[in-house]
Amino acid sequence: MEREQLWRRIVSRGVARRGKVSAAAGPSRAALLIIRLAPAIVFLAHGYLKLLGGHHDRTVALFLTVNIPFAEPVAWLVGALELAGGLALLSGILLRPFALLLAAEMAVAIVLVRLPQGFIGAWEFELVLLLVCLGLALWPTGQGSALRRQISP
Repeated sequence: MEREQLWRRIVSRGVARRGKVSAAAGPSRAALLIIRLAPAIVFLAHGYLKLLGGHHDRTVALFLTVNIPFAEPVAWLVGALELAGGLALLSGILLRPFALLLAAEMAVAIVLVRLPQGFIGAWEFELVLLLVCLGLALWPTGQGSALRRQISP
């Protein structure tokens, strides 16, 4: 089946919205994908290491040193959030809620762990992740999603 026929079937079933794509839609999608990729890769790597890569004990030890209650289950929760959040940022599925949760996680990391260490070499990276995730969480609905496409009639 040709691509055009496939799109017509999708549109006729109401899965995709009809509308015209502006001239800037292509580049803005590419830019948004690049902006999503950076934190997605970081959170996927860190989440994987916390859950499956042998860094879980290090995470628990860090949480104990900064007096985070229930360090063991919180370490599992943070690892799962980072892994699932990285997948959400990468795919665009549930982008806004996960971006908001990841931004909140970075805020907590800055305040509880990194703030006493100073800005340079300590919490500037977490601040960048926080701001990018916050920006993605505030991005207009659907524009960051990989599943929503606007096509010409």
